[in-house]
Amino acid sequence: MKKMFVFCAMIFLGSTSQALCDNFRCPNGNIVSSGDSISTVAAKCDSPANIFTREEPIETEYRKDDGKTGSKTIYVETQEWSYNQGSTLLHTLIFRNGVLSKVITGGFVQ
Repeated sequence: MKKMFVFCAMIFLGSTSQALCDNFRCPNGNIVSSGDSISTVAAKCDSPANIFTREEPIETEYRKDDGKTGSKTIYVETQEWSYNQGSTLLHTLIFRNGVLSKVITGGFVQ
């Protein structure tokens, strides 16, 4: 019984690790995942309907030479690629520093 519980727990934990990764099926059928580079996504998917580029400020901490900590703001390039699938459902791929970090599915295009 104990072995069966351990086996089931391992199966459950293995299946949940896959859920942490955002996937997107491109309109042409290819699949991209979070962690893919922007060039990989561009090669696998068709051109997006819209691209929005901005720089996001991020507060970071660092250790100074004297051992004290300080903070500074850095700016990260962020791109949002939008795809309309089925002509109504909107998918947004968010890239930070050239890497796919998040896929947002939702909202309907009118």
